[in-house]
Amino acid sequence: MRAVVLLTGCLALAAAVGADEWEQARQLKAADDLRIEAAAGGAFSYSKITYKSPDGLVIPAYLFVPLVPIATRVGAVIYVHGGQHGQFNSGALNRVQALVSRGWVVMAPDYRSSTGYTREFHDAADYGGREIDDMLAARDYLARRPEVDPARIAILGLSHGGYNVLMALATAPGRFVAGVDFFGPTDLVWRLTAKEGENPNAETGDREYFARMVGKSIDEAPELYRARSPRFLADKIVDPLIILHGDKDRVVRVQESVWMAEALERVDHRDFALHIIKDGEHGYPAPQMDEAWNLALAFLDRFQVH
Repeated sequence: MRAVVLLTGCLALAAAVGADEWEQARQLKAADDLRIEAAAGGAFSYSKITYKSPDGLVIPAYLFVPLVPIATRVGAVIYVHGGQHGQFNSGALNRVQALVSRGWVVMAPDYRSSTGYTREFHDAADYGGREIDDMLAARDYLARRPEVDPARIAILGLSHGGYNVLMALATAPGRFVAGVDFFGPTDLVWRLTAKEGENPNAETGDREYFARMVGKSIDEAPELYRARSPRFLADKIVDPLIILHGDKDRVVRVQESVWMAEALERVDHRDFALHIIKDGEHGYPAPQMDEAWNLALAFLDRFQVH
């Protein structure tokens, strides 16, 4: 009986530690939200909002609107953070401000599985599945806003956010005016079948992790994994697209973007560009990041009304 009591006590302690971890993450998130609010003063209008994904999950998001009076409807950019279990944070504000200063409304969703919320929200991860529904629901939210032109909503993302950009374009062709993919992975099949050390983006336990999200293992249903790999969906992408990737990226290898570009060329996509940034790493140190960012801004300028 004593052993049972001890075991029960250990489980209770583990649960308490786990609860403390999630509460600490929530508090850190709340503190960073205050930094965003403080930084927004005088630069742009800011609010943290929520919207619903098709399955009913409530998605938090950050909304940034130019302070200058808007006489006509303007374009909007969905800014998709990197890391499936990452989050939007104040470190991205300089990039957001660059977009807002050029007249864009910017929406940055903390899509399902983002950190800083509940464990249930974190565990709702669905790589290339319902998280893409979150992207499309963000687009629909923006389209209903009175200051946004529904015909000029673009999507921009970094790393896993770049992957989400490609998947959103493939899932809903024609719904976005343009896409910007910064160093996003493109081949989930390769991630799960590459030899050890071949794909630095692969992690121990990936096969089991993805099988839980997809519903079947890659051995059981490889076609389901191809359906979540932008490289194999190039024929569904019709919107203008720019891809930016550093040649020294040690997290997502540049060959993934090269494969994507080759696939787009094979289906005769007429409006895409791949820019390989010399000495660029994952996220790029300055000034390489500035070079890539300026290319992205110039590309988006094509779709802004001046």
